[in-house]
Amino acid sequence: MKKMRISSILLSGTMAAAMFGAAATAADFEDAGPLPAVSGVNGKIELGGGWADIEELDDDALFYGGAALSFPVGDTFGLQFDVSAVDVFNDTLVGGNVHFFTRDPDSYLLGIVAGAGFADDADLYFVGPEAELYLGNFSIEAWGGYLNLDFDGAPSEDEFFAQVDLGLYATDDLRFTVGASSVADFESAHARVEWQIGDIGLPLSLTADAEIGEDDFMAFTAGIKIYFGAEDKSLIRRHREDDPPIRALSLFTALGNGAFLKAAGCDPEFGGGDDGGGDDGGCAGGGDDGGVDCLDGDPEDLAPPYCID
Repeated sequence: MKKMRISSILLSGTMAAAMFGAAATAADFEDAGPLPAVSGVNGKIELGGGWADIEELDDDALFYGGAALSFPVGDTFGLQFDVSAVDVFNDTLVGGNVHFFTRDPDSYLLGIVAGAGFADDADLYFVGPEAELYLGNFSIEAWGGYLNLDFDGAPSEDEFFAQVDLGLYATDDLRFTVGASSVADFESAHARVEWQIGDIGLPLSLTADAEIGEDDFMAFTAGIKIYFGAEDKSLIRRHREDDPPIRALSLFTALGNGAFLKAAGCDPEFGGGDDGGGDDGGCAGGGDDGGVDCLDGDPEDLAPPYCID
């Protein structure tokens, strides 16, 4: 628990630094006549799949998809609507979010994101700030905030989430990313790459992602992104002038990969909730004493929140 608190504090500090740094940089660029927050109506579609594994559960195929549509609101603000779906460990999480943001494509983005998601045995609602800071061919991106998890047959859980990424554009069309997240006390780290293919007549990118986390979690995915509605431009310009990331997609992936289990009190390392389970909606008892086991079987057959009756 101490490790989780430290990680959450570090993630929160990084987000705050990015937001305050972005505001300071914005002042420096105020006289430079910034570009519009959104270049024009534009969007993207993301599709992909791969493999995931976590302690005490069988490994499983992972599939994801998302779509986004962005609109300029004058020259200073932008509005984006996202929809997302993630299927892993015999559960499907679908939903979406809306962004409202201000951005100078030469220096920063500041905004707020709110949304909801729906799984077989739980609903979730989230809201929080997002910030991006552009430093030449580097980007620092962070978002986080409040997360409510409402499990069927159990009390809802109020949780914190934060995600931080550092991106490097090795070329204008090739980006490498490393990052970390803490979602409902489930912590993970990832590395990603996106390459926009040029000279094919279609604004298409190839993506790959590797992720590791608590409870021996690991996942590997590959996919594509198709951009539309904007002029032909480099990947770095698309990221900074057009649509921000589909935030719900990264949050849903973290939840599907283990945060739901952690928030429900089902920690495969200890076999029960934080206090042995019971009144707070966790799994009652533990494995060895004949009580209720967490993660002792297929989640499809478990009663909410993922516990054996």
